[in-house]
Amino acid sequence: MFAALYGKWLFMNDTNRSLLIAVIACAAMFFFAKSTQMSDGKNWITWVFAVSTLGLSVRGFWTGIRGARQLKTPWSWLAPGMNAFIFITFAAFSVLLLWVLQKK
Repeated sequence: MFAALYGKWLFMNDTNRSLLIAVIACAAMFFFAKSTQMSDGKNWITWVFAVSTLGLSVRGFWTGIRGARQLKTPWSWLAPGMNAFIFITFAAFSVLLLWVLQKK
């Protein structure tokens, strides 16, 4: 089963791969938001989800740029745009969250 999924991953174009990475980054962002309720005081889980969200969105952005250059259609720019949006909003949210926590 894993080999079948890996084979589909290999033959997927970069735009679709970038959109899939954006969905996984959104899932990591959701788990970041829920990690304080599920972690029982383990702070490292929250940081793992935060770093994975930022890392996945950067990886998805560069994969999407490569796919958009290959396809050269306006629709293919959706993938890097979504990943850039995830990165910018999550980075801004993280900065605001850290700023509020420092003021306490």
